[in-house]
Formats: sequence, C-alpha cells, structure tokens
Amino acid sequence: PQERLYRNGWWQDGVLPQLGVSAAEQDQYRRFFALMDGFKQRHDGGATPRRAFALPMALSSPAPDLLALDRISMRDWLLEQGLDSPQLHWYVDYACRDDYGTSLDEVSAWAGIHYFACRNGEAQDAASDTVLTTPGGNNWLAGGLAQSIRDHAGDRLLTGALAFRVAQSEERMQVDLWLPAEQRTLRLEAEQLIWAAPLFLVSHVFVGNDALKAAARRFTHAPWLVANLTLSRFPEQRAGVPIAWDNVLHDSPGLGYVVATHQQMRMRPGATVFTYYRALNRMTPQEGRTALLETSREAWAEQILDELERPHPEIRQLTTRLDVFRNGHAMVRPLPGLIWGKERQLFAADGARLRFAHADVSGFSLFEEAQYRGVLAAERTLHRLGKDFQTSLS
Repeated sequence: PQERLYRNGWWQDGVLPQLGVSAAEQDQYRRFFALMDGFKQRHDGGATPRRAFALPMALSSPAPDLLALDRISMRDWLLEQGLDSPQLHWYVDYACRDDYGTSLDEVSAWAGIHYFACRNGEAQDAASDTVLTTPGGNNWLAGGLAQSIRDHAGDRLLTGALAFRVAQSEERMQVDLWLPAEQRTLRLEAEQLIWAAPLFLVSHVFVGNDALKAAARRFTHAPWLVANLTLSRFPEQRAGVPIAWDNVLHDSPGLGYVVATHQQMRMRPGATVFTYYRALNRMTPQEGRTALLETSREAWAEQILDELERPHPEIRQLTTRLDVFRNGHAMVRPLPGLIWGKERQLFAADGARLRFAHADVSGFSLFEEAQYRGVLAAERTLHRLGKDFQTSLS
C-alpha cells in the first residue's frame, strides 16, 4: 500500500480520515475534491492557454481571480467555500505541513490549492497520482548530475568550499570562498554567476544590493526534524490495513514515517529503517530553530519513541539505532503574498550577470520547481554568453 492513517486505534487505507466520519463531513470531502478537480481542469484563454495551476508554477495562469488567492490563507479560503469540516481541515493541514512545513492557517491559498491541483501527469498503466521513486531518492539524481559534471568539467569542479562573499562590479561577479581543507580563501571572478543556494543566505553573503537583500528577508524557512530508526524487524501488524510506504499518525506533532526499505524485494522481512518527519510548525521559525539547537538528541529520541508507541507498543524494543537530523531551514514557507509578490519576482528575473536557480525562487520546495529553475538559469546564462543551444523547456 502507498499510504495509511492511524486514527482512533485503527490503521485505515489512505490519509483522508474515513472511519467514523459523519455524512455531512463526507459531503464536504466531495465538494472539496470537486473544487480541486475544477481548478485542475481549468485552462485560461490566449494564444497559448495556460492551466490554472501548473508545474512549473511559472506556467500557471495569471488570471486576477487566481492571483488573488495568494493574498489569503488556505484556511480562510476553505471557510469562504463553506468547508469547515474538522477532518477536512486536518487533512489539508497535513498536506501543507508535509510539503511546506507550515500550517494551513499560514499557507497562501494559492499554494495550498496548487498542492492539490497542479499535477496532471499520466503514464501508461498508472494513475495520475502515481509517484516515481528511486531507491536512493533524490541522491540518485544528484549523483548522476555530479558524475556528469566530473566527466565534463574535470579539474574545474571545486567542492568543499564555502562562499562567504558575493559582490558585483560593472564587468564581473566576485565570489570569495573559504577552503577549509587548505585553510585559505580564494576569489573567483566570472562574467556570469548562478546562485543555486537557498535565498535566506543572500542577506548574509551579498555585498551591497540592498533591494535584493531586503527581498531575501521576505522569505521565511521552516525548521524540520528527521529521524532514522533502525529496527531489528517490522512491528507486529495489529489493527487495520498492513504497513504502507507512508504511515501517518492522526493528531500527532509529527508527520508519521516512511519505510525506507520499501523497495527491497524479499520473501522474508528482516531489519528495516523507518524515517520519521516532523515540521516544527506550532512555533515561529525562529523558535523552531532555537528548539532544534537547544533540545538534545536524547530528548528528541524520547519524544519520537513516545509518539510511535501509540501504534507500535514494541517500538523501543525493536529500535537498535536512532539518528536525529536537524534542518533549520528545510523549505521556504509560501505565506500569503509571497508567491506572486514583487520580492519573489526580483529573484525570478534574468539579471545581466546574476540569476538564481533554487526552488526558493518559485516560493515552495518541490523537486519539479528546483529542476525548472536550474535549467532556466542555465539556458539564460548560455544566452548571455552567446552560446548556441537547444532549449529543454519547450
């Protein structure tokens, strides 16, 4: 199974609460998904009709009624539609926390609807919501890209370097690097620069360019906790549907866990790894980062085990190792006004010598957005350098 939900002592198929939900709330479910399907099917006119919500987001319709959704929260939009079901709100809140690290009362309605209405891909013998994964996750893709660079760039590839200063003159971009292995600094001068790091670093690294730094401070990033629990075996199957790839706990501070060994084909299940996630959305990002810094690994481990003991009473006996990872700036938060605000547009522009190529430039951290921003920045740079190329974005 792809996903399941633990609620009221029972595992159910899927994440949308179903068991014990009233007929009135079920009707609100149907109305919500009908609205999402309407957004998914909507195409606005013009020489090249645009989908209302597209991937990449830059190809979405600029219709005024759609852009206005970016000025209110997802919770307020639901209430405007007469959708006040507590279980529906929990489900949408879970989706916002899972992708954006932020609650539905803080996420822009445009971003919240985009989550449900942007994907329309189809593959042979697969449903539209089928997910393509690799055993190594995104690391498989990153490794392939790195190998391609090593094959073509040779000794021009420099890793293990920290960029601590970026300055722009009329003819060059200057980047100062710290090389810890050599205990020295290095200045690079370039005709063109692509900044592919998160935008919160801009205000700390860039020299001058006050407008750019002020725009970067408009972006906020969600703190995020991840833990890998190595288990000697799978927990006993008790109530409801069997274990899935994604396992969600209802009304829990965490987002549940995924089975990291789900792609191993084996007749007899043995040891496994559960990867647990928690967005620290119940506090401000600053408070969340402080909590990440000041809370010990042992305290986090205790909280996680307490949480997972609800569905798996034997989790402590099965856990042979528990690794905790703290991410202070896990993903950008699409708060109202960010997606279609002037600050984000500043980073999306094609500068004369500088352009940005991070998912932050789109306003939310999706792989598809990172891919698009990277290719777009590369093609814009080739164009600025007068190089011939065949676009990959048509």
